[in-house]
Amino acid sequence: MGSKRKKLSVGIIYYKTYHDYEDKMLPSALKKIEMGVVLLPAEEQIDFKEIEEKTKRCKIIYNDTVCQPILFESLELSKTLEELGKKVINSSYSFFYQEDKWMFYLKCLEHRIPTPKTYLIPKETRYNVKAIKELLKNKPMVLKGVFSDNAKLVEKVTNYPMFLKKLRRIVKMDPTSPIVAQEYIPNSKKSYRATLINYKLRQFIVKISKSWKQSGHEREHFRSIKINKKLRHLCERTAKVLGMQVCGLDLIFNDGKWYIIEANSSPSMDFIYHDERRLVKALANYLCSESKKLG
Repeated sequence: MGSKRKKLSVGIIYYKTYHDYEDKMLPSALKKIEMGVVLLPAEEQIDFKEIEEKTKRCKIIYNDTVCQPILFESLELSKTLEELGKKVINSSYSFFYQEDKWMFYLKCLEHRIPTPKTYLIPKETRYNVKAIKELLKNKPMVLKGVFSDNAKLVEKVTNYPMFLKKLRRIVKMDPTSPIVAQEYIPNSKKSYRATLINYKLRQFIVKISKSWKQSGHEREHFRSIKINKKLRHLCERTAKVLGMQVCGLDLIFNDGKWYIIEANSSPSMDFIYHDERRLVKALANYLCSESKKLG
């Protein structure tokens, strides 16, 4: 009789600073479909050979580090695993390149995806004062760090003195981050989140907030809504353009038009608590199918 085939494993990059991943839904969902799970804390100092040995049964790695600054540490781990021939979802390229709010804008322009007009803003005194004042004459702008997370480096400005004040605030909070100015789209404190797995829309929710930032604050309210085929196609096309198999897209609807504001390469799936298990199960099944394709 032949020897029993060893089961494939999925590696999960996560941050143990914030929670114990052993109790999370994804490892449990993977084990239920007979996949092994290899946990890879982004904070741990790991030797290259140790990484290689630990992930030898993994064809697929899922990067689940959803917030800064741990995200940047996880990218080094992602790139290392890609060098070892692993498929990382989402790739280090999509994390570091497409989540960059300036590159996201350029990609949207290239593929005619509706998004607010965006400008790259040099920091300190190297920007064109006349051009900035001209922009602010028409409508408010939103200043953002290119890798801002959870609205920490996001500020709305309506005039030039406010522009200077808010720009300095962002620079003080993160001196290294380049900054963009995005055309402000009124949202009535309401925005939308599309969650996609394997480029397919799995959930579409409306987020109602007490703040225009729509920052994921605990006082926000979320509910699932149904959408038409046209909007579904826009979301799925955007995910493919960005090369994000698993992603969250933030949208705003204004004056009869949808705008995609930004993309999140490792989306939270617990906006609707009673629906989280369904999304995690879909993610586990996708990671399993990708592992089997490569295995």
